[in-house]
Amino acid sequence: MGNSYAGQLRTTRFEEVLHNSIEASLRSNTVVPRPVFSQLYLETEQPLAHNGRTENDDEDDEDGSESNSPPIPYQMKPPPEGCCTTDGFCQAGRDLRLSSLASDPLDVPSGFMLVGIKSPSLPDTLLVCAVDCRFLPDERGRNALLGFLGNCMGCGEKGFRYFTEFSNHINLKLSTQPKKQKHLRYHLYRNNQGVLVKGAPICWRGHDGRIRQLGSSLSEGQVASDDQPPNLTSHTPVSYPGNRLTKSFCKTNNSR
Repeated sequence: MGNSYAGQLRTTRFEEVLHNSIEASLRSNTVVPRPVFSQLYLETEQPLAHNGRTENDDEDDEDGSESNSPPIPYQMKPPPEGCCTTDGFCQAGRDLRLSSLASDPLDVPSGFMLVGIKSPSLPDTLLVCAVDCRFLPDERGRNALLGFLGNCMGCGEKGFRYFTEFSNHINLKLSTQPKKQKHLRYHLYRNNQGVLVKGAPICWRGHDGRIRQLGSSLSEGQVASDDQPPNLTSHTPVSYPGNRLTKSFCKTNNSR
């Protein structure tokens, strides 16, 4: 009887210690790898540096994906014979660079919005495309459907349903698996002069530090009043501090 009671005490104590150990491990912020199941349910927010960026963000924001897994080697499909392979141009030979399309009238279908794409071979410019808003996140980095649906703003080809296919068409020339979270980086809008310019970063999940940084900058008056984007019809509007800017994620009106 006594041995049975002692055994129950030891079992209870063991379960308590085990529970506490597991809980401490799950909530630990150390660099020790955690079990896979813990990563599915606990989200640890990355500490922000003094400039409002996460410590793991590099200078050029090269990796906007939420995963810390190593990059997957990727061999791009060879372009069709005779297609254009120039950086900044689509395979049809049409210019996609923001600097070239900034003043051009662009056909943006209802439910789509213009997005700036980061190309590893053109770090100083963005490529312009139109993406279905349903496949983009809201201001919290959530509610984006899996997959992709986009149009080429160079040649006008529509209905790209795979980002891999689209990245080939716009000559991204990637060495790792194409990810929309990594390359669809900025909202684009037209300022009061009708010029297409770079707007807020797209807030993919886990990278909302840039949104907070932008809000802080706007409240301090670091954005000129003539660069305020127009009110756009959206499925998820975003209001930033300072009442200087109201950004919409879904542009339905055609470009000027």
